[in-house]
Amino acid sequence: MQIKFGNITYRNDNGEVISKNEHDILRNKFQEDVDNAYNEKANQIISRIKGVATSDIEKLWMLFDYLTSDNMSYNLQGTTQDGRLALDYGYSFAPYKSWKIQQGTKYPALLNNAGVCITYSLAFEDLANKLGIPCRVISGYTGMEHAWNVVLINNQIKQIDVAYAIMNKRINNKKDFFLKETLPNRTISSDLSDLERNMKEQYAKEHPHIKIISRTDKPTIKIISRTDDNDEEPKITIYKK
Repeated sequence: MQIKFGNITYRNDNGEVISKNEHDILRNKFQEDVDNAYNEKANQIISRIKGVATSDIEKLWMLFDYLTSDNMSYNLQGTTQDGRLALDYGYSFAPYKSWKIQQGTKYPALLNNAGVCITYSLAFEDLANKLGIPCRVISGYTGMEHAWNVVLINNQIKQIDVAYAIMNKRINNKKDFFLKETLPNRTISSDLSDLERNMKEQYAKEHPHIKIISRTDKPTIKIISRTDDNDEEPKITIYKK
């Protein structure tokens, strides 16, 4: 006998029919496990970056370099040519069997090394803000619907596109998508001037002891060593010229 609420049948991760209350409890536990796994990985990344980087630009570069490393993939499965999510594609999360991490969230970027533009944009936003650097997700059109990031650095708005760096890594230097005033061949849905003002106001509230001033001195960042491609965790050394 199936337990139904309206037209909905609730099942656990093993496919067994359960009550709505049981389902809600188990799904909350699933989400808690996903959050814990993500936060553990995020904290490792943040700790590693803070232990090496000596400026906000270096922090952003190390984060960008991590999320665009060779083991990261851009997964178009479940999307149409215009960039819309046509299917609710999910990613596996052990030890769960049938319940999946959803594609349009930040989690697959760290837990599955995969995702689409919104996946990487949400993860970059979360990690950059954890590093103390104001960051937002913006959206627009590049021939398909697309999402990327803006950061407030040296009192200026700059754009970063993790997803395009991954998609174009065989034909473009990924620095072409890092800390740019503008990025080519796209329209932006957001008003960047309003966004910049809001980010500055928020930063001032969160850091009342810091006076924001414009800077022109920007360190040169080079990758001078990297671990073997087989390593799960990409590591870089920063050289300031």
